[in-house]
Amino acid sequence: MPSVRRDVLRSILCLLAAAMLGVAGVGAQAVDADGTAKQPARLLVVTVTNGFRHGSIETAEGVLERLGRESGQFHVDYLRLPPGRPGQPQEPKRKDGTSDADWKQQEEAYKADLEKFRVTDAAWNKTLSELFAKAFAKEALDQFDGVVFCSTTGALPIPNLDDFLGWVKRGKTFIGFHAAADTFNASDAYRDLVGGIFAGHPWNAGDEHAFVVNDPGHPIVKSLPEAFRWKDEIYQYDTRFVPDDVRVLVSLDMPHSTPKEPWHVPVSWIRDFGHGRVFYSNFGHNEATWNDKKFQDHYLAGILWAIGRVNAPVTPNPDLQAREYLHGVLAAAAAAGAGGDAAKATAEAEKLCAKADAKCASNPGWARSLRPMLLEIRTADAAARSAAYAKVVAELD
Repeated sequence: MPSVRRDVLRSILCLLAAAMLGVAGVGAQAVDADGTAKQPARLLVVTVTNGFRHGSIETAEGVLERLGRESGQFHVDYLRLPPGRPGQPQEPKRKDGTSDADWKQQEEAYKADLEKFRVTDAAWNKTLSELFAKAFAKEALDQFDGVVFCSTTGALPIPNLDDFLGWVKRGKTFIGFHAAADTFNASDAYRDLVGGIFAGHPWNAGDEHAFVVNDPGHPIVKSLPEAFRWKDEIYQYDTRFVPDDVRVLVSLDMPHSTPKEPWHVPVSWIRDFGHGRVFYSNFGHNEATWNDKKFQDHYLAGILWAIGRVNAPVTPNPDLQAREYLHGVLAAAAAAGAGGDAAKATAEAEKLCAKADAKCASNPGWARSLRPMLLEIRTADAAARSAAYAKVVAELD
């Protein structure tokens, strides 16, 4: 049989098999540079939550499936919460005028409901643990090219987290969206994987915030304007964030944001993890973000890089991050001296940051040399911060 006919037949058989299996995300087949057919990558998308559950998760699931199907580069399987999660009964509060007999009856009913909840909740959690044990067993996990944590929260019942991290290090992919950074919060090993751990979100979902693309030529952020404003919830990260580990692609533009905090807030980054690749984007609390094409393109480009379909620079950029950290400190210093005048604070922040950028241009490592001084500000009290701001501003001259 001629090779062309064999290739066509093979493609038809692959599509038929995928249709029979009900696999999401099969579209135009990926092709190598030499024209050789490449099978779509297979991603396990985890949307299980053990804490706050974002309302955008279901929208995100649909977007990821469509991006894979339309690009033809990957398909997705899901690990979701099992149905029927019991709700915890609400403890009654005694109202004025309630008789002792009625109150006793309410208490007894609550105790009975609570016991029933404990039994059903234990059964539900057992089912969840069994799902994770099956999905994260070596033979099952090895069927995938990568795992996506899509707004997961809390400690997930992965049987052995170290085994999973080792799996990624051996050449697989990990992708995290939004609350993936609010998962396994106490684990230093997981922090090492994802890059940063949630430490609050002063920039709330209902407000518009300013962002700067730190690496405008990078394919993962090609769809985003170099400077833009958008409404979404943005995390800050605890002090375990290590600039030397990651290449930051997008940051909160602190001089043009409210509140102005004296630190760097990275928003999207990538890193090598052993022989594996990690892509994280904090965008995605709001459904509008998932439905917006520029962010969909950002997500898709990040996924394609993470699964090895696109090559792009991944070398960490700690000097750039130090400059952004300095911007945060200078913005906070400007706000502290503006007496509540937001316009004045922004104007002063712009002026101070311009001076800092000029020094960084002539000495790229200068901001990084200030990092020990800058880091102390985060844990300082108000009086100490004021003195520290003055000290940092003096460094500009």
